[in-house]
Formats: sequence, C-alpha cells, structure tokens
Amino acid sequence: MNEGLNVFVGLTPGQREARLLRCGLHAAMIPAGRAKPRQAEAGNSNKKSVNTYGSEPESITHKQRYRVSVFNLEVIRLQALGTGQAMRKERHSRGRRTAVERETGNAGFTAGDGLGNAGNGFGAWEGVQEGSSLPVMRRGTAGLLRGTAIRALYSLGLDSGEVWLTAMGDRHYAVEDVIPLLHTPGQPLPAPFQAAFQALALALAREQQGRPGLLMGMDPEFLLLRGSSGRVVPASRFLPLDGVAGCDAGPPGTQGLFPVAELRPAPHGEPRALLAQLMSAARAADRLVADRSLSWRAGGMPLRGWALGGHLHFSGVTLTAPLLRALDNYLALPLMLLEDARATARRPRYGVLGDFRIQPHGGFEYRTLPSFLVSPVIAKGAVFLAHLIVSRYEDLTLRPLDREDLHAAYYSGNKTPLRAAFIPLQAQLRSLSGYSQAARYIEPLLHYIAAERTWDESRDIRMLWQSKETYTD
Repeated sequence: MNEGLNVFVGLTPGQREARLLRCGLHAAMIPAGRAKPRQAEAGNSNKKSVNTYGSEPESITHKQRYRVSVFNLEVIRLQALGTGQAMRKERHSRGRRTAVERETGNAGFTAGDGLGNAGNGFGAWEGVQEGSSLPVMRRGTAGLLRGTAIRALYSLGLDSGEVWLTAMGDRHYAVEDVIPLLHTPGQPLPAPFQAAFQALALALAREQQGRPGLLMGMDPEFLLLRGSSGRVVPASRFLPLDGVAGCDAGPPGTQGLFPVAELRPAPHGEPRALLAQLMSAARAADRLVADRSLSWRAGGMPLRGWALGGHLHFSGVTLTAPLLRALDNYLALPLMLLEDARATARRPRYGVLGDFRIQPHGGFEYRTLPSFLVSPVIAKGAVFLAHLIVSRYEDLTLRPLDREDLHAAYYSGNKTPLRAAFIPLQAQLRSLSGYSQAARYIEPLLHYIAAERTWDESRDIRMLWQSKETYTD
C-alpha cells in the first residue's frame, strides 16, 4: 500500500502541482494555483493557454467540491461536499490537517472519522448533497471524478488516499489536495478501507507463482492514408465495428466516424500464440482493405493530431499499483526510447504513465503504450516483454520514473537521461526466471535501444505484416 509514499513526501507542494500538470490534470494545490487553476498543454499540437477558464483570475471558494477516497487505484467512496462556508467547515473539521500530520501521521484516518466517516459505504459511487437525499451526479460525472482522483494519486507516487477536487465548469476538475492513506501498526484501517485491504490480500494470496493463468489480449491501432493527399481514409469504409480487424473512434472532431483501424486478436496465455493471432488479424485486415493504394501508419502520432495506442489486456492477475509501475518502468520506458520523436506530442492527452481501464471480463487494459505495429520485431518484443513483466513483477522493483527529473524527461521526450536509467532495469530483466525462453524476442529491442535506433512513423507498415518473414520464429 502506497509503496511510493517516499516519492510523495519528497516532493514540494510546487513540484506536486507541476507533476499533476505534466500528467494532463488541472491543479490548484498551491495558493497561486487556487486563484487561477492551471492545466497542462495537451501535447505539442495543442498550444492553448494554461488558464482555460477565462482571462480574469477566479476564486474557487464557491465552487462545488468533492472528496474522493481511493484504495489500490479503486474509488471506494465519493462525496459531494457543497460550496462556500459549509465546505470550509467540513474541511477544517474533518479533512484539513497540518503539514506535519499530512506528511508523517495518520490523523483523520481513524475509524469513524477522516476517510472512514459518513457516506454510502464500500463500493458507493454517488455522493449526496448536504441537506438533500438526491444523487448529485450522473454516472458520467462520477466517472470523470474517479478517473481524475486515481490519476492524481498515481502521478504523485500513491495508490491509496484521499483526493479533494474542485469543479471548474465544463466537466473539468482541479486537484486541490491529496492526502495519503497511512497504515499505523496495531491500528485497523477505517471500515471501508479495511474491507478493501482484506479483499486485496485474499486475491493476491490466490495467485500462483509465475501466474500460469495469465491471459493477454490487445487492440493496437493504425491509420489508413491516401498517399497522394496524405489524408486519413476512414477505416469504417472497409472494416466492421466488430471482428479481429475492425474500426474505432478517432480524436475529437471525428464524431460519428470510425476512422481508426484496430487489430483485435483472440486472447491467449502464451505470447507466441497471441502473436500468431495478431498476424492472422493483420492478414484479415489486408484482405478487407481492398484499396491497395492505401498505406498503413502506426506508432504514437504518425500524423499530426492522430494519437494511436497499443493497448494490452490482461486477466488472471490482480491489478495493483506495483504491477502498473513495473509496466511503466520496464515496458513503457524502453518503448519510449525506441519511439519516433513525433510520438512525444501524444502526451499527456494520451500515453500517460499508469493509464489503465478496468474491463468487463474482470481484467484490465494497459493503455500507456503507442501502437507497436510499427514493426513485427517491435511488436513481438513488446508482447513477450509485457508477458514476462506481469508474470514476475514482484521481482522488478526499480522505479527510475519516480525521480522527478526522469519523470519530466519521459513526458518531454528527453531520451538521454532515460537511456542511462534503463541499463540496470534491462540487467534485472535478463536475470528473471523465464527470460531465456523470451530472450529471442526481447533481445532485439534491447539491442535497438543500445544502438539508439528509433522507429519511423512515416513508414508504410502494410507490407511488413504480409511478408512471409513476419511469420517465422
């Protein structure tokens, strides 16, 4: 629980706010920020003012506020706290603590108070306005609040605690305060947290060493481009919504269209079988896209404004913050070292560290990676590396991206310090049980990184995925 607490404690209030901005969140954690909440720029292609709420500074004293309690990246209570004097009374009586208490103690987290006080209980998503019995939010708003709170905690090194959010209008919420959950030896956690803690411990105890029940799936994206004009041709002209080769929604402004192509191989427990299904899906896409003059593009942002992802799906493993951080450091970091420079513009709107989504099948989707369809060699390495990491993540304990300078380097696309930081990580990967079976596919990635090679997002990948050499082991 909160393995990165030292990261949070080591950041100054200004650094915490800067990190939130870097991760694409609105922040109001310092007095200047509360007078004029700020938001990070959404990638190099979106150069907007950092103040998106008007030209004049606006006090947030009378804005609607929310209190979100999170355990292991899951919201277990969401409360609407009102505005103005009622909100300030609530904060001073229950939630606000001195700086020393916030950093070193567990004040406000005792049973019946702090995070464990009144509410709808474990698993309740909807808050109730003070003096009213009516729900104060629709599910869509609750989803935004949950996602903002979880990302704020994770970005600051935490996975459990309390986040205070302020509504800024137009479905935007600023992070005003973050309070980590601390477990005092000999004292139980507040009731809802205790129940979540016990459920997590039981789930982890059921997992076998090496996770033989692990299943992986994916849905990497690519674009269809008209070579003569360089324009995107909607994938929906050729590909169905469902199926192993299909189409999906695009960036804002493409509502009603499904311009992005996806490959959706059937999930498998073995990386080699999953890759065989990926190659079969690529052949299906080639048959369905009958216009042979169209080129296929993949990567992070092969065309300005078109961010692509290489989403990986996992089930048969319990989602925890250490697992996500292992994927960030041992998978997202090396792929970032290989990516085309133009892919940096994808962040922070997409590709933020620890980006995940719970799936209906009970597993989760890791959404940080760019589309690794840029090369069959890179796709094979990414899949085998991901499977190895998730199978053995307890043994992968290095966290260079916790360092403030390297965290900033990741988001800015500065590869030089990250290359040096990755050297001990690759040594640890090579020492893992099971690496010898995966080395044939992972070593080419490591050699590319050592040679400082990067992929080219202007390259047509269509023929790469139809070549007979693609299917040889």
